[in-house]
Amino acid sequence: MSDLQSRLREIPQVSAVLEDTRLAGFLAGRRRLWAGRVVQEELERLRARLREYRGPVATRADLHEELVAAVATRCLRLLRPAWTRVLNGTGVVVHTNLGRAGLPESAADAVRTVAVRYSDLELDLESGRRGHRGRLVERKAALLAGSEDALVVNNNAAALWLAVRYLSRGGPVLLSRGEIVAIGGSFRLHEIIAETGSTLIEVGTTNRTTLEDYRRALVPGAVVLKVHRSNFAMEGFTAETSLADLAALCAREGCPLVYDAGSGLLVAPADLGLPPGETLLGDDVATGCDLVTCSGDKLLGGCQAGIILGRAAHVAGLREHPLRRAVRVDKMTLAALDAVLTAYLDATGLLPALPALAALALTPAELQARAEALRDALAGNAPSGWRAQVVAGVSSVGGGAYSTAELETRLLLFSGPHEELEACHQRLRRQDPALVARLNQDGLGVDPRAIANDEVPLVVAAFIDAWAPLTAQGKDARDGEANRG
Repeated sequence: MSDLQSRLREIPQVSAVLEDTRLAGFLAGRRRLWAGRVVQEELERLRARLREYRGPVATRADLHEELVAAVATRCLRLLRPAWTRVLNGTGVVVHTNLGRAGLPESAADAVRTVAVRYSDLELDLESGRRGHRGRLVERKAALLAGSEDALVVNNNAAALWLAVRYLSRGGPVLLSRGEIVAIGGSFRLHEIIAETGSTLIEVGTTNRTTLEDYRRALVPGAVVLKVHRSNFAMEGFTAETSLADLAALCAREGCPLVYDAGSGLLVAPADLGLPPGETLLGDDVATGCDLVTCSGDKLLGGCQAGIILGRAAHVAGLREHPLRRAVRVDKMTLAALDAVLTAYLDATGLLPALPALAALALTPAELQARAEALRDALAGNAPSGWRAQVVAGVSSVGGGAYSTAELETRLLLFSGPHEELEACHQRLRRQDPALVARLNQDGLGVDPRAIANDEVPLVVAAFIDAWAPLTAQGKDARDGEANRG
């Protein structure tokens, strides 16, 4: 008998695994429908591993224990929420991998209300007839941006796709070569345009596109598209046509202009401590663009959504487009976005009460105080040989506009043996809530910019738990030295 056959013969029978009392809770009632599939999947994984394995043949009892443990682990994981709460100590405010902008409590409350109760989502209470989903939310967006009308869809890629498809009707779309961007894992602008059925006409060069380049490329029935580069910047010998100049050209030539504004900024950059250079949504709309699109979960400070702003006739056409239903949002997204837009309408000061904007606007003095408070709360708990200090550093905005901007911040930086720093960082990420920090050659750092005040005790508890194995080792070593002495 071959080694492979010997290994495979030791795989436990499915019936033996299903009868193991340690899995009884997972296989009770309706759970058996899916837990039984987990058992089958883990058996297949075990077979595949044994086919590649060249070591000693494990006994059936050992493989049974391994299989039961794997099934129990997977079942427990499936019964937990799909995501783990994360404490963001990276200093990246609009962190794509961590869910981007956090919502205000008012948005969370609004989502819960419409999620667990009925609402007038598509009912006009005054007339008793069917109403229009999201119209008041869209009206708020239009008022804030100074546009004639607005439409909310599920994200900015969908907003751009729908706008271009509607206005071009399969005709040519002019776009600067320097704006054919790729964002994230699968957003490639030329592929999005291809899916609209339109023909892309590249204008100018990668680093220089002038107004004359656009004028020469114009053909009858063309739509001009301008795109905010968002996640990268170009420097050196460059030239870019301003949105205002492009809008004036399109008005003279009678061709539609669509602008993808990216992040959707509604407050002055200076009020957020950001450098100048980015325009407000209201300014973009005021240039005369036919349609302007933006994201809801970046500098707008809200949830994932795409917002289309512009001329009432165009927005009405988009609202009636047969594919609009494919990209519409559900009631919970509308409720969250409504609360965010209401925060803008309700604001009497410089900034609306939104967590992402508040984090961006923190001053170095405020960050210094936060970092020192965190250092003091952790004093005396660090492993032996570790050192904690508050140092200057840089935060970043994150996804979207200002991707290259650096914001002055303060870090709580721990230095110590590199292996211990790495082990601590890994244990921090495995906790619930997890803490994601920074680890580099300088040490293990926590930027307090994106950590809410009520999360500070959770950060302290996370470090103390992560340090426990290291402090225990240190205590054992000291006890051993004392005994030898």
